[in-house]
Parts: sequence; C-alpha cells; structure tokens
Amino acid sequence: MERIKFYSEHDGTCGMNLTKIIKLINDFDDDFVESNINVILEYYNIIKFYDVENFKGVLKTETEGKVDVVIKALKSIIGKFIDCYKEDNFLILYENADTFYKEDFWSLVESYGVYKFINEDDFEQCLSNSEIYYPVLLQFRKTVNKFHENLRTYILQDKKGAEILLRSYIYKGDAKRQTTYLPPSLTEEDKEKILLNYIESDDPHVNYLEMIINFPSKSDLKIGDRIKVKARRRYKKEGEKIFEDNNGIKMEMGVAIKYPKDQEEAVEYSMNGTLVECSVSRNWIENNLDFNTLWNNFIYIFDFFDWQMRLKLVSKIKEIGVFEKIIGNNFKHLYKTSSAFKRKDMMSTLQMKSYVEILNSYQIRLEEMIEWFFNQYLSKEFGINNFIVRMPTTVSSDFEKCRAILPEIDSILKQYKLYLEDGEIDQELLQVSSSHMFFKDCASYNNKKYVYPVEGSTFNIASNLLFSDQSMIFYLPKFDEKYNSFYHLVREQKVKLSDFQQYQIESITWLITNQYLCEDEEGYLKFVNHTKISVFADLYYNEASSYWNLSSKERAEIEALIKEGVLTIDNKLFTKNEQDYLDYHLNKATFSNSLDLRNRYLHGTQTNDDELHSLNYLIFLKLIVIIIIKINDDLCIGQFSK
Repeated sequence: MERIKFYSEHDGTCGMNLTKIIKLINDFDDDFVESNINVILEYYNIIKFYDVENFKGVLKTETEGKVDVVIKALKSIIGKFIDCYKEDNFLILYENADTFYKEDFWSLVESYGVYKFINEDDFEQCLSNSEIYYPVLLQFRKTVNKFHENLRTYILQDKKGAEILLRSYIYKGDAKRQTTYLPPSLTEEDKEKILLNYIESDDPHVNYLEMIINFPSKSDLKIGDRIKVKARRRYKKEGEKIFEDNNGIKMEMGVAIKYPKDQEEAVEYSMNGTLVECSVSRNWIENNLDFNTLWNNFIYIFDFFDWQMRLKLVSKIKEIGVFEKIIGNNFKHLYKTSSAFKRKDMMSTLQMKSYVEILNSYQIRLEEMIEWFFNQYLSKEFGINNFIVRMPTTVSSDFEKCRAILPEIDSILKQYKLYLEDGEIDQELLQVSSSHMFFKDCASYNNKKYVYPVEGSTFNIASNLLFSDQSMIFYLPKFDEKYNSFYHLVREQKVKLSDFQQYQIESITWLITNQYLCEDEEGYLKFVNHTKISVFADLYYNEASSYWNLSSKERAEIEALIKEGVLTIDNKLFTKNEQDYLDYHLNKATFSNSLDLRNRYLHGTQTNDDELHSLNYLIFLKLIVIIIIKINDDLCIGQFSK
C-alpha cells in the first residue's frame, strides 16, 4: 500500500490519506524501535497532517482523541531514530528514502537539527554521488547557511542557475510559493556572472530572457542596463529561431477597419479566420457630427466600454488562454499582454487612427472635442466651471504633441480632484501643486463605486465551481460537451445529483450546503438565489462591478454580501483593472514591462522615430478619451444616485 504523503491541505489526496492515518492511529502500537527511514518519513508526514487545524479536528473525532497520544509517540520515535544515526553519516540513509520522500528527508534534516552533525565532506559526497536535485535544498535556510560554499559552487556551475536566481527574487514574499534561500556567500559579481552565462548559453529559455529584460528595478536583485540589453538581443534572436524551421506554434492575428457609405447598420463586427474587422457606416458619422454623438461613438461604435461603463480594453485573467498560461510569464510585476489583450489594443489604436482621420475630413479635430468637453460640456451639464485643458496645436510635430499632452493628463486628474474636494477648481491652487497624481488615488464623486470579491472568501470556491471551464463538475457524457460551465449546464438542462459521478458530487454538495443550489420537489438541481448568481457571474468574468450601474435588487444583494465579508466596495474613479491599464501605458512603477511613455518623454529617453511618436500620440489621445468617459460616467452616476 502506498505510504502517507502530505502535499498541501488543499490537495486532492487528503481525504484518502486521512483515512489511512485514522486506521494507523487506531491500530497503533508503540512498543518497538523503528529502523526504516521510510517509516520515519511517513510518521513525519502524519505530523504535518495533524498540524493542519481542520484535519486535527477530524482526526480527534474519528479516533476518539487517541490521535494526540499517538502523535506524541511518533515524535518520540522520530527523535530516537535521529539520535541513533546522527553521529554517523546520516546522509547514507538518503539513498534508501523513497523517491516521493526525498524532499521530506531534507525537511527532516532541517527541522530536527540533523544538519549540525553533518560535515562538509559527507555533504559534498552526497551531492555528487546521488541524484539530488540541489535546488530542493535551497528551501531549507539553516542547511543552506551551513553548506553555503558547496551550494554556491553548484549554482555557479549550473547552466540553469540564472533561473533559480531569478525565481528566488521574483517569488520573494509570495505566501503561495516556497521560499528559496540563496547561499549567503553568493556575491553580486557571482549573480552578474550567472546571468551573463545564462544569456550566452546554448539554450536559454525565452521566458527567463524576458524576465531579465523586464526585471523590476525595485527588487533586491539589481540587473544592470548592459545585461538587460544583452538579454533583449538574445531574446530577439531566440524568438526568430523558434519559427525558422516551423518548430514553434505561431499565433498570428489581425485587425481591420473600414467606413463604407452604403452600410445600413451604424457598425458591424466580423471575423474571418484570425482577422477581426470593424465596419463603420460613413453615413452614420456624416449625419451625426454633433460632439455628443461623436463622443458616444467610442462607447457604442468602437466598443471601448461595456454597459456598466467599464473599460473593455483592459487585460482580463479570464481572457488568457490555457496555452498562454503555460508558456507565458505570469508574474505580478508584468502586465498580462495576452493575445486577447493585444488584439483589443491593436483594434482600439487602429480605430483611434481612422477616427481622427475621418473627423479631420469634416474639419473636426479630436483635440477640439476634448477641449469642448472640459470647457463647455462640464459647465453646461454639471455646473463645473474653470476646468481648463489646452491640447496641442496642428502646427506641432508628433514629438512636440507627445511632450505637450502629458502634463494635460496629469492636470485633468488634479483638476477633477480639486473639484471633488472643494466643489470648485482653483487654478491658482492647481499651479502650486507639484505632486504627481497616481491613478489608484483618483477618487470618485460617489462614495460607493466598484465592487470586488474579498480574497480568500467563499466567492472564489463558488465562482470557480459555477463558472470555470476548468471545473470538473459540469461534464456529463450524455450532453456531449455541449456546455462550458456548471452554471450553463444547470441553467439550460434538468439535471439531478444522481446524474453525476462520485468525484463530482462532493463539490456539488458543497454548493447545496452553502445555499447556492437546491433540489426541487422532483430532485432537479436549481439555483437558490438567481440575483446572487448574477452578481457572482459578473464579478467572475469582469473582476469588478459598477455598483450604481446595477439594478436595485442586485445592489441589495451586494450589500448583504458585503456584510457577510464576501464582497467589498471602493470609491475610486477607475477600476483596479483600469488603473493597471493606464499604469501599463505610462510608467514602470507597477509593471516593469510598461510602455513607460511618461518617463520617455519627460526625461528625454525617447527615440527619433517619427512613426513611433505618431503612434504614441494616438495612445495618449486614447488615454484621455478613456479618462473623459470615466469622469462623465462618474458625474452622471452622482446625479441619478442622489
């Protein structure tokens, strides 16, 4: 029978292992001296189960309290075993440890202080003579500190040493990841050598090259600009090599836009293979040249925003494909530029370019529309006066326009902040303000704005079971993979608990116990609270909900869920995703793969590429359009929510 092994309290084998532990405890006899290292390591794993509070309760109940006595006995047996072997070469026992206990062996060495009795020669011999994957040892701080010189040598000689080095800093402080302890004798020069050797090695992985290029500047690991440039050049070379002989999977995509005169519909979207095409009626534009409609085109024609006025151009977790998650760099310091995001970004930029050109053909400048919004519209619709915005002129070069428009973005945010705080905009006060506005600090006119799930709440479990296409509970052979989520299945079909396999029933029972599901009089599954399910679905797919753009019934449900600690609400102008989107374009404070447009133009590190300046100016215009529509929505909500 396979031995007991603890992986994590959330692992699928926990139930099976707890059953084995209960049997072992009930049959336990401590009247012997154990001499088998694998039995010792099994006892060590049993103690790990016992240390999990939820499992401890189950074990106490099922063994009528006997577990406490047995655990004490197991600790004593382990201690006696170690006392018998620690004075000899304890590492000889490593060869006898089962494969899935190899890591536990080193954990035992660390936690019971066995490392104190191991000399460097024996440690080195163990490393060289056995098939030890030395990075496993780097999770044990005391062992690393004692044998740091040995481990330093291994990292320096390892062709993949840079991958270990980078991961140790990237995952530092991440509670979900195992901490990696680097040898204290590893110098800054060593780290630089490790990175350079990796960049120049035969087969560096493009993901790690990208990591070096975009490594966060605030990290304790300092990577110089020269190393980043070398990594960038090698990254480009490796990227070209992947597709030279059709060895890679190349994902091509395209976007197109046209303005036919004979089109009846205002806008039509179509997809031909991987090409997405936006077709906008030229007659619609020509017959609706008032500024209000021209602004609404960004919402209803170009599809920048959804019905809750959430920006649709942002990167969303649910839009990242399974393949992309496997091969991509999914680190917190990188903005997730998935293929879905890139397609939206390409389309929105093309829409901006074509729209500016179409408007120009009617002697209308987008810059003029922007000034109109702040100088006239806000005064007429909301009584907000003295909101001054001056856009670049036509005689300026694209480079000059980029330099001129940046301060206006900051000024817009500051003026709106002054209005919210004082009910008016004091231009003299604005002039003396030298602080920079962060998007995360931009407040809303409304006390309640965006709703989010509380991390660690039941929302995560329930929403993944209900809506995830990776959930195991929605597949039923008789429906031939027709549905892509459990929510979809229950909504469209009459199903009973008896229709499902045993491995699915446990999760479905959880949904019933927690009152997301129930069984009707005939035994069919149905949702208990459709409003709650609707709120959860919106948050699952969009990651934030606009409180006042929901129905009164949904708002009441949200209030109840906030009291339960399942949801939370803020008072910000932008959703968290929108904040990240804006930051990604303008600065590297949050994302090291940012376009960093603000710093490039303010600090003189831009290129002399006129086409790039033209593209960047379109991006700046797009960001101002987004900010304007968010401000307008915020003020409109303020009017109808009173």
